[in-house]
Amino acid sequence: MPKRRDLFLDVTNTKGWETPSPIQEVGIPMALTGRNIQARAKNGTGKTGAYCIQVLEQVVPSEQPIQALIVVTTRELALQTSQICIELVKHLDIRIMVTTGGIDLKDDIMRIFGKVNVVIATPGRVLDLM
Repeated sequence: MPKRRDLFLDVTNTKGWETPSPIQEVGIPMALTGRNIQARAKNGTGKTGAYCIQVLEQVVPSEQPIQALIVVTTRELALQTSQICIELVKHLDIRIMVTTGGIDLKDDIMRIFGKVNVVIATPGRVLDLM
């Protein structure tokens, strides 16, 4: 089986991300060192890919507990982020769960007890689940 990084490269190439954008070029290596970063860039420059790739790179699929929580401000951004993450892990055994308001809380609680590696949620839903 190919290495995880090769699979990420395959997916990023099929999405048309042939070369990293400036935000990805600077942000991904810095984030992979474990440092917190704060960056700003225009729409469509690959910010979501920049932080999703570094988060997913650190997930160990065989470990059961949730390993990452990505909190985003809106339902639309949660859905967009989850779609990108799902595409990035399509050849891996990493499970992504998106949860926002407007979905029955019981359903989310049941899903969270299944195999979930990464949760993408809005702040209100995180508080509901706590």
